[in-house]
Amino acid sequence: MDHFWQLSFGDGLVVNANTIIMAWAAMGLLLLFGWWTTRNLKLIPSVAQSAGEGVYNFCRSITFSTGGEKADGYLFFVGSLFLFILLANLMGQLPLKLFDPIIPTGHLMAATGDINTTAALAIISLVMYIALAIKRTGIKGFLTHHLHPSPLFLPMNLLEHITRPGSLLIRLYFNILVGEILSGLAISIMPYVIPAFVVFLELFVAVVQAYIFAILTAVYIALMTETHDEH
Repeated sequence: MDHFWQLSFGDGLVVNANTIIMAWAAMGLLLLFGWWTTRNLKLIPSVAQSAGEGVYNFCRSITFSTGGEKADGYLFFVGSLFLFILLANLMGQLPLKLFDPIIPTGHLMAATGDINTTAALAIISLVMYIALAIKRTGIKGFLTHHLHPSPLFLPMNLLEHITRPGSLLIRLYFNILVGEILSGLAISIMPYVIPAFVVFLELFVAVVQAYIFAILTAVYIALMTETHDEH
């Protein structure tokens, strides 16, 4: 599938403008939601504040289930990751799909339907759990972590730094991309009838994939920030 509005720069550099637009739109909506839910905090919460607290509690359940109370230290990272991926996924399936027939070229795809986006998210997760591991256990603890349970496991433990982000980006990318393709085909075959079933399925996939990405990131951070005694 082509990306909408590809911009070319010198030396063969091509930017998928659709991805940038959709990613910034998702971030803008999240900022607007944050402002709406926190602009008038009260002891007795309003509807907006209750919505914000509900989202906060759900995000905290992700980190708490993997790392307990100590996971509050990276709650806002995992929570932000979850909300961004969730909204980016959903934006590829909501009524924006109905604009495809009138767009002269390309599609309004979800930002997470671009492997560049999922790769960036996976790399951010990798950097974060390494940084938190070093902060929690120190350089020595981080290095010796790779020698447990035996120095023979060193190659396998090092390989995890490739397989973990790799699995995150591939799982998210292909699930969202396949959903984009199926939705596009359904709309082209029988608009407004078949797409209803496909889009409903993909909405479920969008939520599940955002949750899986977030909880696996939380698990990886929890594993890397544990000391040997905690293991």
